[in-house]
Amino acid sequence: MCTLTYIPKATGYIFTHNRDERNNRPTSPDIQEKQGSDKTLYFPQDLEAFGSWIAFSDGRSACLLNGGSEAYARKNKYRKSRGLVVLESFEFDDIEKFNQNYDFSDIEPFTLLIRTQTDLYCVVHNEANNQLTIVDPTQSHIWSSTTLYTKEVRSKREQWFNHWLQKDPEINEENIQGFHLNAGDGDGENDLIMSRRGILQTLSLTQISVAEQHATMLYHDIVNDRSDQININL
Repeated sequence: MCTLTYIPKATGYIFTHNRDERNNRPTSPDIQEKQGSDKTLYFPQDLEAFGSWIAFSDGRSACLLNGGSEAYARKNKYRKSRGLVVLESFEFDDIEKFNQNYDFSDIEPFTLLIRTQTDLYCVVHNEANNQLTIVDPTQSHIWSSTTLYTKEVRSKREQWFNHWLQKDPEINEENIQGFHLNAGDGDGENDLIMSRRGILQTLSLTQISVAEQHATMLYHDIVNDRSDQININL
């Protein structure tokens, strides 16, 4: 779960996420809606562990990348899927309280980006510790999974992203999707649309676009060439 860009807008932001995963991992064909006591949560669902890699509710977005900031030896089994953390983070109104009070024990390392209505947070979960940082929400950013991509490849992807931004494209949902579907240098294992050994590949693109009074979530299943979209009034 594996490449994420964030681009600010005048009255909001756009998160776009490429999911790199086993191609036999079952996923919902459309966006799911989960009604809580005071809000509705929107997300495409992983049907193996029933979590998600990206979710939206009430002006807030959460996006997951596999791996933290430290190397680790992967266990055969963990207490809980990282994808469930994405959904359960919405149970906390305050991100600092989420970082302090959530039970992160025996969960595989991950990086979680959370955009509230005003701030952008990065929660990095390593095996022995957690790190919470505040990221500048007025600047564009790109992140890639630390378990799939080396430091050198992550740096190269940042260069692709910065070069694309410097070309001064019209920053809209379609152009950002185009970057996510086409960026690379011909290396099929490390381009933004990637495939390794016919097992691990980019399965889908999900985009959350938030404006002052409106949000849109687009979920595009790349493998089966089908899409679902919802429009939300804030």
